[in-house]
Amino acid sequence: MEDIHFVGFLSKLLETKIVQVLRFKHGQIYSAGVSVFLGGNKPSRIGNVRGDISVNFSCDPNISTTLVELALDEILRLQDEGPSDEDVSTVLEIEQRAHENGLQENYYWLDRILRSYQSRIYSGDVGSSFEVQEEGRSKVKNSLTPSITQLALQRILPFPCKNQYCVVILMPQASHFRLLRSFFHSGLNHRGRDVKILAGIAGLTVLVLSLWRYSRCTLRF
Repeated sequence: MEDIHFVGFLSKLLETKIVQVLRFKHGQIYSAGVSVFLGGNKPSRIGNVRGDISVNFSCDPNISTTLVELALDEILRLQDEGPSDEDVSTVLEIEQRAHENGLQENYYWLDRILRSYQSRIYSGDVGSSFEVQEEGRSKVKNSLTPSITQLALQRILPFPCKNQYCVVILMPQASHFRLLRSFFHSGLNHRGRDVKILAGIAGLTVLVLSLWRYSRCTLRF
């Protein structure tokens, strides 16, 4: 249960650090997002929780591979060296602000209720499940230090992270204007070729008719 809360804090740490590296240091992106998916677990109260942590950002396709390597290097650095005290304080402030803002939104409560129902500790009482989850969140939050965060990064993520990851690069689609221009350009080429063919057929027809009229005139004389 605690690892699930650790994943929430780690995702905010990774998002913050990757933005610092790719945007403020290298100036290649505007923003980055880190999301967590835990929906692939078996409906069981035993066994380890498994899931995916994905990092996504928009960039120039020509440098996408380089930026992926930079992101992985930063994650590996955090695993090897751990975050700083300032990094941990920043993550705690971001999480607390998001938590306070979420308390004012209906979607936040809907998500918490669903998590309480879907939690492994649910035993028929949503309120009890909610309280256990809140206690787990507070416990992880109060125990978060650079060394604890480093151990969590090594325990929850593949360590080293470059040993197991998947990269998906979405290439941009050609603009509609470019497609339209190429269509007209292709159409003009075909049309020009058609005109030449029709002109050739017309010329051949004229030639055949001329020969036919000439043969008739010759037979008369």
